[in-house]
Amino acid sequence: MAADGLQRDAIMFSVKRLVIALLAALYLYYLLPATAVAFYELYHLTEIGAIYWGYSGFKAAGYYFGTWEYRLHTCIGLAIAIVVLPAVIHKIRNIRERKHEST
Repeated sequence: MAADGLQRDAIMFSVKRLVIALLAALYLYYLLPATAVAFYELYHLTEIGAIYWGYSGFKAAGYYFGTWEYRLHTCIGLAIAIVVLPAVIHKIRNIRERKHEST
């Protein structure tokens, strides 16, 4: 019974969530300007004006984020948030459920 209680109280980190966090951080750090280029090329293929707005947004975001001194800190913080926040929220919900069951 004690082992079951410890397992139930443990914060579980998902490998899938870890991979998503790593990919999101790497995307922001390296591929944000490349997304602008993809939108630019897509605009010239389709001539849809809204796609050009997407290009403009990603171009500005890629430039300003690339020159921002806290870019690395932001990418690391995003990765940590993706991994940790869902596990903490799940733990808080389990604690609340057990509290309501015991009353």
